[in-house]
Amino acid sequence: MKLNIYYKVFVVLMAMVLIGACKKDLGNYNYNEINQLADVSGLPKEVSAIFGKNILLKPEFKFTQDAGTDDAKYSYEWIYIGPNGLGGSKQFTLATTRNLDMKVNIVAGTYTAYYNITDKTSGVKYAYKFTLKVVNEINEGWIIMCDFNGGARVDMLSLNTTTGTFDLIIDLLATTGSQLKLEGKPVMTYTYPTGLLIGPDAISYGLYFGTDSYTTKVDPNSFKWTSTMGLTYEMFGVIPAGFYADVIKMASGSSSFMIGKENAYYYDRAQNIYYSAPINYINSEQKEFKVAPFIASNHSSFQYANFYDKTNQRFVKYTNGQATCTAIPDPSAATKKFSFSTGMDLAYMQWVPFNGGEIFGILKGTGTTRFLARFNPANNVQSYYDEITGTGIGNADFYAVSPNLGYIFYAVGSKIYEYDMILKTSKLMLELGSKKISYFGFYDFKSTTKYPGSNNLMVGSYDTNLPAGADGSLNIYTVPPVNGDLVLDKSYSGFGRIKSLTYRER
Repeated sequence: MKLNIYYKVFVVLMAMVLIGACKKDLGNYNYNEINQLADVSGLPKEVSAIFGKNILLKPEFKFTQDAGTDDAKYSYEWIYIGPNGLGGSKQFTLATTRNLDMKVNIVAGTYTAYYNITDKTSGVKYAYKFTLKVVNEINEGWIIMCDFNGGARVDMLSLNTTTGTFDLIIDLLATTGSQLKLEGKPVMTYTYPTGLLIGPDAISYGLYFGTDSYTTKVDPNSFKWTSTMGLTYEMFGVIPAGFYADVIKMASGSSSFMIGKENAYYYDRAQNIYYSAPINYINSEQKEFKVAPFIASNHSSFQYANFYDKTNQRFVKYTNGQATCTAIPDPSAATKKFSFSTGMDLAYMQWVPFNGGEIFGILKGTGTTRFLARFNPANNVQSYYDEITGTGIGNADFYAVSPNLGYIFYAVGSKIYEYDMILKTSKLMLELGSKKISYFGFYDFKSTTKYPGSNNLMVGSYDTNLPAGADGSLNIYTVPPVNGDLVLDKSYSGFGRIKSLTYRER
């Protein structure tokens, strides 16, 4: 008990000493006001910017102890909060300068941003909060893989959402500050909703650019690129040296086909099946074959796809979910119009919705003769086989089939013809004079509800009298029924020579 009393007395005495010390210390310190941020002007609470274009912000500010004009006294930082690609968010630095003067390479969206000013003397940082709204004017439109002086360049006809017209963008990758520098000759471009691609880039919409050196995708919104976006990151197993894709085509919402190095591949993202072992193999024969660069399938209702076996000169079939192709048996003598093993090389093949959905195959006969074979891909029922007797058909450089009307269009030099397989007649539709054709076809939109333009013939040409890189043009024609003349719908010019094109849908 005595110990507890002594302890209590000691505590009380110590408290009195401390209180006395505090009273004696009053007035011993000098309190100075720090230099505080008093006002910021010229920086609105909401800032609008356009992706790919320059933004200039020149804020004015004052401090309580100076006008804020001496940059030696302060440091600056422009930051915004954006997605980290993993479902969360993180801080990104835009600049560390007094003014913000830069090309905007931020994906379209609305962001919380800050202009930070630090007083170097006191070390105090002041943050001015504002909203940054980025609009991407390069958002939708025709993306064009061009030949420019023998090399590859990407141009674009970008949809102007205000006017409904298309603005020409020369060298899309350079304009947007993309890290991708194309090498080699142009081969293809293609875009479709892939679903989430496994990998560090977390891309769910594939925009592919291909040359004879490589094939890669880029970010479909910002056009940014990293090495992990290369097509080989979507492949598994042995990849042939120097591999690139000749053709990529959507099979369904989460699956696709690819042809490269005369091999065909299938990718099903929902099933986590990569492009791996080639599917150009017949199990019953235990043999592989070389495949022609055509994929005939209906992405709106994918069950089957058809390829052409170059090695054995025959049509073959791929059924959804299988690992390989199968040979197509000939029908009975009563219904047979041709043998699926044609003994001829393939000039062109396409699936079209005509007549309920058919495969159109144009075959190379002896010399300059050409034959048309048509069949249903689901039940293999043959509907047509005959020689195409159109003018100059044996010298055609390009072929295309009108999806709804079934007319065959082909280009011979600068002349474009339409062939009616029922009447067996050809009609000269266009004569382009000195211009040369570089692209020819009907574009297959993925969303046919929003983009009902499948019956438009697209003709890319170039004029050698114009400067390189600005000598290309694109004319879009409506195809009328009953062999009517083509109707020019849209015309664009001023870009490179079109090798391939795709439409960035939204």
